[in-house]
Amino acid sequence: MSSLTDMIERTILELIEQQDGYCELSRNAFAYELQVAPSQITYVITTRFSNQNGYMVESRRGGSGYVRITRVPYTEEGEYLMHLARSVPDRLSQHQANVMINQLMALGLLSREILLLMKTSLSDTSLRQIAVPTRDCVRSDLFRQMLTRLAAGGEG
Repeated sequence: MSSLTDMIERTILELIEQQDGYCELSRNAFAYELQVAPSQITYVITTRFSNQNGYMVESRRGGSGYVRITRVPYTEEGEYLMHLARSVPDRLSQHQANVMINQLMALGLLSREILLLMKTSLSDTSLRQIAVPTRDCVRSDLFRQMLTRLAAGGEG
């Protein structure tokens, strides 16, 4: 399943690149073109092209409906990092954190060393002493603090 979702994501990313930061598509036509179910397109858009991942998604239902995915432009790294920090949910799984960290790396906002440090610090293994119901809340708080520190230039 993951290779299918990766393929759908890559195709959408290519469309976004070709069209200067956005793409507009009919979910059903796009699903037909890729020979997948429309629900798989919806899943990829929901999980990989969220606001937290640096995208804005607009949709219109009906016969002439569409989905428009726009890469959110930012003027300054710090501005984007603060936007991301504000959008971190109150409960953050290890997978969700890794997706956001990978996006920051893809945008060139993290070095590989910082990426590895963040992933290790936010991993279930590192947080194993914290009870499971609380772990995702603590991970969320830690990630917000890391993003805020990076937004401030890593000082202080």
